[in-house]
Amino acid sequence: MSTYAESRVFKCTGVNGQVSFNQTGCVQGRREPLKIESRNIGWIDLETAVEKFKVKKERSAKETPKRKKSAPTSAERKHKKSCWQARKKVERITDELRHGYKLSRGERLRKQRAEQEEYLTLFCQDPPD
Repeated sequence: MSTYAESRVFKCTGVNGQVSFNQTGCVQGRREPLKIESRNIGWIDLETAVEKFKVKKERSAKETPKRKKSAPTSAERKHKKSCWQARKKVERITDELRHGYKLSRGERLRKQRAEQEEYLTLFCQDPPD
């Protein structure tokens, strides 16, 4: 049980240059008949197509090796450690600011805290462990 496309298709160009395709012909403007080459329109068995897809997917899954999650490199460990140290420094500065301090020491502490927080914002996007 196959269905085929209509073989008569016209490419119509209107007076404004608009292009349209029509099976019944053009009303005004230039008209060119087109011939459809491919007549491979019809029904397929969906179950067979799905089964072929599943088999192909299973084969490709068997062929591709599974990647193991690698251990962190020394550079990653150093980066994590520096981020951890920066977080700890911010905590120490905040604790000291809560307690008593001299005026000049408070200004230096706030500046240090701002620098450490900027470092954390720029280089330590991952959440703390």
